[in-house]
Amino acid sequence: MKLLLDTNFLMLPAQHKVDIYSRLKGHEFLTTVQCIKELKKIAKGKGKPAVHAKVALGLAENNVKVVSAEGNPDSAILDYAVKNNCPVATNDRILIQSLKRHNIKIIRLRQWKLLTEE
Repeated sequence: MKLLLDTNFLMLPAQHKVDIYSRLKGHEFLTTVQCIKELKKIAKGKGKPAVHAKVALGLAENNVKVVSAEGNPDSAILDYAVKNNCPVATNDRILIQSLKRHNIKIIRLRQWKLLTEE
């Protein structure tokens, strides 16, 4: 099954030492061009977020297929998920609300556990 990852979810392995790729084994991981651009922008900065973004980019290079979509990172994820009926992995509350309105399956991290929501 395909699973679309947003920027913050891609950064979880570096931020919280959670191996999302092995925990969600069996999925084909996707992200949007916009999320990769957002990670590259964060990676150019300083401090922990930059380090986390660099790790995320390295992991994504080997584990994630990049897909095309229109708009800013969140609207691109929403657009792709709706058009392809693709579940989304995110912790972004605003994005989660939008996805729920469209009945898109959501996977998120809570208390270090991956949770699936409908």
